[in-house]
Amino acid sequence: MSQENRYKEIIKKEMAKLKKPVKLKVITCKEKQPNGSQIRECMDCNQFMALLRIYEENSNRMLTIEELCIEDNPELAKKYDITRVPTLLFIDDQGREFIRYLAAPQGGEIQPFIQAIFAFAGAPNYYEATIKQNLDRIPPSTIKVMITETCPYCPTVCMIANDFAIASRGKVRTVIIDILANPDIARYYDAAGVPYTIINDQKTLVGMVGPNEILRALIGGSNRVQY
Repeated sequence: MSQENRYKEIIKKEMAKLKKPVKLKVITCKEKQPNGSQIRECMDCNQFMALLRIYEENSNRMLTIEELCIEDNPELAKKYDITRVPTLLFIDDQGREFIRYLAAPQGGEIQPFIQAIFAFAGAPNYYEATIKQNLDRIPPSTIKVMITETCPYCPTVCMIANDFAIASRGKVRTVIIDILANPDIARYYDAAGVPYTIINDQKTLVGMVGPNEILRALIGGSNRVQY
């Protein structure tokens, strides 16, 4: 069995366990030809959507992927500050953004993405109690996790950050960024290696980090984490 087929089997097996409905939004675009007279489909968006349809089609109709063209939804793009496509959003019924993916959930990123879907649907969240105990001490925050598909440590950091975002009900927002697909972001933050985690564009955590390190960075390094 090829690696690609092996990944598909993992997705099919895990998504079949989803019991509660989840809706995710994906912002895509249409590309203009150089002469500006014709519009063709965005190839990156098509590949991204094809991958997400595998998750959707094997979820017993529990997962819905809503594709929205940025040209047709300027207000949505403005509200969530969408500056590149494809962008995948975990947004709750109140319009709060929990997680943003600027990365395709494939390879090593399959498991953290599936775990995020299940946690978003209400499955037990390992960090929920700790986040709730410390939530008053955490300012509205963004965790940016820079990854590559083949990084062996990135999935763990992504799982922690995603669970934090969901447990905080969006007070903490997570952005997962594939630096190979978004090299300009990597250059901007001088991310020479992965995982590379940035808290509120101020605190940088390099390499494999655990929940305690991320939580301390959120509440302030000198403050004690409550359990």
